[in-house]
Amino acid sequence: MPKRSFHRARAAARALSYSVHGAADELIARRSPGLRSQLLRAVASVPANIAEAEQQTSDAQALNFLRIALGSANEVGAHLETAADAGALSPKVYTACQGTRQVVKVMLQRLIERLEEQARRP
Repeated sequence: MPKRSFHRARAAARALSYSVHGAADELIARRSPGLRSQLLRAVASVPANIAEAEQQTSDAQALNFLRIALGSANEVGAHLETAADAGALSPKVYTACQGTRQVVKVMLQRLIERLEEQARRP
């Protein structure tokens, strides 16, 4: 798996992290500290696990970290939905964060599919 693919996914995940950190400022203003904390932990996990995957020596190990990153991206989505439903995020900020998250998810899904395909080859 080319390192370039991991690098691009990690760059997109960092963009998601910056976007979500900006959104978290709205959560402070709305007094949602628990949700803010969960959201920030989940979003930090995405690029961190991609970086871990990139350094693995086997596809199986890399897949494990990429799946964790994908799960964390899904968790970010759930927290963003909760914040939006509670009125703690503006629709504009919610839409921007979810759009960036969707890009990251697609990149992770493609990386996972490619590694799974490689693993199936004899």
